[in-house]
Amino acid sequence: MSRPDRLPPPLIPFKGEMPARPAWFEDALEGPVETGFAEREGTRLAWKAWGERGLPGVLLIHGGTAHKGWWDALGPFLAEAGHRVVAPDLAGMGESGWREIYTMADHASDMIAAGEHAGAFGAGRPMMVGHSFGGFVTIKAAIDHGDRLRAAVLLDSPIRPRPKQRSESPPRRGGRTYPDMIAALARFRLLPEQECDNLWLVDHIARGSLKRAGDGYTWLFDPDLWAKLEYEPRDPEEAREKAGCPLAFMRGAQSVLMQAETWDFMRETFPGAPFITVPQARHHLILDQPLAVAAAVETLLASWARDRV
Repeated sequence: MSRPDRLPPPLIPFKGEMPARPAWFEDALEGPVETGFAEREGTRLAWKAWGERGLPGVLLIHGGTAHKGWWDALGPFLAEAGHRVVAPDLAGMGESGWREIYTMADHASDMIAAGEHAGAFGAGRPMMVGHSFGGFVTIKAAIDHGDRLRAAVLLDSPIRPRPKQRSESPPRRGGRTYPDMIAALARFRLLPEQECDNLWLVDHIARGSLKRAGDGYTWLFDPDLWAKLEYEPRDPEEAREKAGCPLAFMRGAQSVLMQAETWDFMRETFPGAPFITVPQARHHLILDQPLAVAAAVETLLASWARDRV
């Protein structure tokens, strides 16, 4: 039985039909894109990329149970601004392979390996940008591989004092097979749940989250993803001291995860780092305000460009 306070799945009213998309997004989808697979320690890592090889690189890291298609409304615009933009799938998600155990260190190393294979390092050190869970992968990469990165940007990834951090795995997700695409789309929800005005973009990422399973459809991600993840308590002060590249932080103005207490703690812990609030956006700010986020990322890229090697 569903909880009374839950929002209804957002795509139910469309009954499997695709919502009308704005012309700029249709144009972005029709632009040139490259796809491929890297491999690290026996696990295949899928990626997609926009922009020419040899241009300054940007690595985009999606959130938990998500996939590289979440960046389809941002990647082409960053490429137009003169970058090689690479969006990999994390292990256990999207089209990447699954593991028996997932660790943040492996996720971080995977993203470096996928970025190398896809051409993100062709002009030197790329900037890594991670949303939500991908932000935690990004800060781990800044600690373990910071000398390989120009900078690291976390999008709505809450960093809290250790006593207030999660101590157990989220519930099991996925694993169910639906008889058809209509039934599967009707079950899609954003996590954490929120309203989103851009239902055409929600529909786009939902369709990209599915794969055929016999005569039906199921979700791409490993349903045991969270149970297999080895959690490591995060020490915010250690992250500040050990990060080997500049850090920046961005949030949605209405995010339920990045309210004043958390945002203020992060400002105190990482003094001097850029802190950006995107208006009219919640936790999933890359869906709520994709062009505003792209513009903010491009501004950060430009501010760090003079240090490029």
